[in-house]
Amino acid sequence: MTAERYTKEVGRLLRCRTSKKKEIRNQLLSEINSAVAGGEALDDVLKRMGIPWDCASRYNDQFDKVERKAAKRERVLKIWGIVLLVIAVLFAAVYWNLPKWGEISESTVFSEERVCAEAQEIIRLYSDNDFEAVTARMNDDMKQVLNAATLQYMKSQMKEEFGELLAFGNLYASEAKQNGRYYAMVQVSVSYANMSVVYTITFDADMKLAGFYIK
Repeated sequence: MTAERYTKEVGRLLRCRTSKKKEIRNQLLSEINSAVAGGEALDDVLKRMGIPWDCASRYNDQFDKVERKAAKRERVLKIWGIVLLVIAVLFAAVYWNLPKWGEISESTVFSEERVCAEAQEIIRLYSDNDFEAVTARMNDDMKQVLNAATLQYMKSQMKEEFGELLAFGNLYASEAKQNGRYYAMVQVSVSYANMSVVYTITFDADMKLAGFYIK
């Protein structure tokens, strides 16, 4: 893994504003390059810093409430963009009608605990290449868009193999109502041996998979 790749992976896992992520990435890159210039092998430097997940966690533990709150506002804005894209593919007929979002903890339709647990299970199945099992959990609309073969193709187009699933980041769940229908969406960053992947999982009111997006 290159120094640039390492710092980019750490940046993905940081729970702070984009500007702060850039500052930390530049700082890390400077420290790595300085150590290498001093004669230390790059692999030894990265090993000393730990896997990206551990390195990012050390920074996340240091962020104050103000930084966390600012990061949450920024993250919500990004989630809006992702959600609108997923909903548009599945429900093109109502693309113009923006969903109304609410706290899932106050939902009368979804259990936040169950939604997060189901999302993790789907991610584990996908990580284990059990694409048929993922497809079996989809609703009828979703099955018209994705199937086992397309899920496998999506994964094959990633820049490299995921490797072993190491850890889940924090899960962020929300509830949406659109045209009288309710949806639950979960977004989570997952750390693998070779890379980190951000999943956005959407469920309908019957807890059937209604959206699956990775980046």
